[in-house]
Amino acid sequence: MKSLTLFTLGLTLLSKVVYSLDFVKRCGDQFVLNDKIFYFTGSNTYYLHYKDIDYGTPKVFEIAKKHNFSVIRTWAFMDQAYTQGNVYYTSFNNVTREIEVNEGENGLQRLDRVIALAEEHGIRLILTLTNNWADFGGMEQWVRDFGFKEHYQFYTEPEIKKSFKKYIKTLINRTNTVTGKKYKNDGTIFAWELANEPRCWGTNMGKNENCTTKTITKWLDEMSTFIKKHDKKHMVSTGEEGFGLAGVDSENDIYGFGDGNDFIANAALKNIDFATIHLYASYWGFKDFVKEGRQYFEEHAKAIKKLNKPIIMEEFGVPKDKLEEVQPAYMQSLVDNGYNGIMYWMLAHDEYPDYDGFTIYDKNITVYIDDYTKIQKSKSGKKISSLKCLLKNLETKGDHKNN
Repeated sequence: MKSLTLFTLGLTLLSKVVYSLDFVKRCGDQFVLNDKIFYFTGSNTYYLHYKDIDYGTPKVFEIAKKHNFSVIRTWAFMDQAYTQGNVYYTSFNNVTREIEVNEGENGLQRLDRVIALAEEHGIRLILTLTNNWADFGGMEQWVRDFGFKEHYQFYTEPEIKKSFKKYIKTLINRTNTVTGKKYKNDGTIFAWELANEPRCWGTNMGKNENCTTKTITKWLDEMSTFIKKHDKKHMVSTGEEGFGLAGVDSENDIYGFGDGNDFIANAALKNIDFATIHLYASYWGFKDFVKEGRQYFEEHAKAIKKLNKPIIMEEFGVPKDKLEEVQPAYMQSLVDNGYNGIMYWMLAHDEYPDYDGFTIYDKNITVYIDDYTKIQKSKSGKKISSLKCLLKNLETKGDHKNN
């Protein structure tokens, strides 16, 4: 019995060593992994932690590995008010007026399993900490829980911010029940992402004149600084869509500042490591999907180069009737414009329904994504010393604290 126990323990320890992933870091306007330039393709799959975790979640990682995806973006939030299959991470205690974190089997232990599966398949995760939209609980749920009425109050009310920081700190210091590693010491986590598509308005709460670009930039600054104080190893991103970019010749209001976003100000923050953009041409009123999409990619790539930081196309969805024409044009443009990471919306296993019409399943990844994954990988691998990275990071322009 003792020998069997030791053998089992040995296998467990071996599996942890074999699948340990190193940290991806920022090096000026590049990502680096083990002192080598790192470009990637990947995808989004929001349901990994709650939906069919014993079958569907492993299948997603198997498909991602098959197609050489390096990064998957997924949700690291789920409020009790939006419980799916009795899985939730946070709930509100009316007595203490605090957010409580569920660390049990139907709580963060599910996220433990997702991270462990990602590590086993050699895939890193961008973990998004809250949602601008109502799905699965996000900013508006927190606002309601604390008795407020306006969307922007998530960014400004001290007790909401205090509780959000409590949740962040819980994740950073959490020990994974599967791998035994603290989240803050786990290279499987590519980056912490502050929010999915932060704006001044959401699903059920409109914009208030008290919310401006300064409101969101200040919040991003405060929360990214908080994370870096408690976790010095992981990168941090905003999760924004790329709105608010002056000087672009376009009639489309996506370049305007009305939603509360200032792309340059946000990306320039000292503790934001890379920029993110999203694109949904069918939702944003594009008349020419290809022409306007290319312009969006080009303008943001040009803008971020001035800041000496990497940029990821983090989400974009193409309707099925335009996939054959638009998807290759977008992928090629993103490659040509030097995007460090290219991630589409979204990857799912075959049995998962295509709810929003943007899902690209296993068989179609070969058609629409694989060739560009090869290109991204061909751009990777150039050696760069740690000292040179340090100097490149010191050259970063535009870093500032929001006043």
